[in-house]
Amino acid sequence: MSKVLSIDPSLCTGCHRCEMWCSMTKYGEINPSRSNVYVIRREPAVDVPLVCIQCGICIDVCPTGALKRDGSTDAVVVDADFCSGCGTCVKSCPYGVLRVDKETDVASKCDLCNGSPACASHCPQGAIRYVEESEAAAKRRELWAKAFSGKVR
Repeated sequence: MSKVLSIDPSLCTGCHRCEMWCSMTKYGEINPSRSNVYVIRREPAVDVPLVCIQCGICIDVCPTGALKRDGSTDAVVVDADFCSGCGTCVKSCPYGVLRVDKETDVASKCDLCNGSPACASHCPQGAIRYVEESEAAAKRRELWAKAFSGKVR
């Protein structure tokens, strides 16, 4: 069974450590604008981390074949040697979590850090966790049930 990132917005404090660790891991610098994790402020004191859910829609639209699924992590990864930087994948992402890096002109997205996501391992509140698919699905059901019952914190 594969693992995925699971998000619990009710635990996010807006510290942005996930963004900092992502950019440090991928680019060797603390630069949230180069992060593949996005912390979105919805209201004062309500922050929501957004990450790629590895759906693969971008794979099918890439005209150069630069996006592929990694067999060991099941993550969608970018092959920089094939990426033209055209942005077709960015336009197709329903969650807005793909981007073309301004410095490299290559598509950039969460690739689960080769099975050890820095965002999850450095989230002090556990708002981002790397868990088995079944656990993540159960958490999503719980969050949807809370949202529809009006009890989201």
